[in-house]
Amino acid sequence: MPKLSLCACVLLCLHFAVAATFADEPSPGADLSSQLRKIPTAASVVNTPIKSKPKQIIIHLLNWHFVSRDDFATDLSDSSSGKLSEAEIERQYFEFLEDVEAIQKEQKQILRYLIKNHEVRSVYLEGLTEKNLNAFNSFVKTLREFEVPEGDGAFDLFLKEQYRRDLMQLGVPAQLMITNELKSIIPLENSAAFKSANPIAKDGKIQVDQEAEEKREDEMLKILRKGQGINVIVLGGGHDLTDNLERMKLDSVQYIRVATNSYEKPKTN
Repeated sequence: MPKLSLCACVLLCLHFAVAATFADEPSPGADLSSQLRKIPTAASVVNTPIKSKPKQIIIHLLNWHFVSRDDFATDLSDSSSGKLSEAEIERQYFEFLEDVEAIQKEQKQILRYLIKNHEVRSVYLEGLTEKNLNAFNSFVKTLREFEVPEGDGAFDLFLKEQYRRDLMQLGVPAQLMITNELKSIIPLENSAAFKSANPIAKDGKIQVDQEAEEKREDEMLKILRKGQGINVIVLGGGHDLTDNLERMKLDSVQYIRVATNSYEKPKTN
C-alpha cells in the first residue's frame, strides 16, 4: 500500500475513534447542555428555556439520598402492606446502598468533567447550612485522614464497610474534597427554612409540608443568586426549582437538571 494511502487510512481511523468517544475538551461554540449530554453517565439533561445569554447557570445533579438503616426500615415498614422480616429489610437496604453508590460514581464523572473543563471549584450541597458546616468539614477531614485497613478480618471488613457508608452519607462533593479535587462545599440551605421543612416527624414517619418545601427552595435560590457563572448543586431529584425561578422572575438564570443512568433505575427520592 502506498505510504500516502496508509497515512490517509490512519487519519480516517483516528477521526472515527475520536468521534465515537467522549471528548475531554468541550467543542467550541457548544452549549453546556450539549456538552453534558455527551458524558456517558448522563442519562437525562433538561434545561429551562431562556431567551437571552444566561448571566448564571445552575446545574442540578439529581441526587438519591443516603439514609440510615433504621430510617430506611421505618419508611419501608410504613409503605408495606404486611410485616417484613429483618432479612427482607436487610436485603432491600443492601440494594438501596448499591443504588446510592452507583449514582454517586456517575455523579463523580460529571463533576470531574466540570472541574476539568469549566473550572468548577465548589459545589452547593443539600442539607448543609452555615450552622452545621464546621461539623461537616470536620467529618470530611476525619475521613481524609482515615487509613482504610487492608486486611480481610472481621474487624477490618467492618471498618471498610463503615468507611464506605460514611462516604455515601457525605456525598460526592465531599468525596472529591477528600481527594483534593474540589476546593470547598457551600451550604445550599437556609437554617430556619431547612428546619421548618424537615419531613421526618418525631415518630420517625415522613410528612412533607409542601408550603414549607417551596419556601425552602426559594431560600436555596436566594443563596445561589450570590454566586456567579456556573453553580453546581447536589440536590434530591424530588426538588425542581423551575417554578421557583419563574415565581421569583429570575429570567437570566439557566437551570439544567441532570440525571445519571443509575438514577433512572430507582424510584424518585
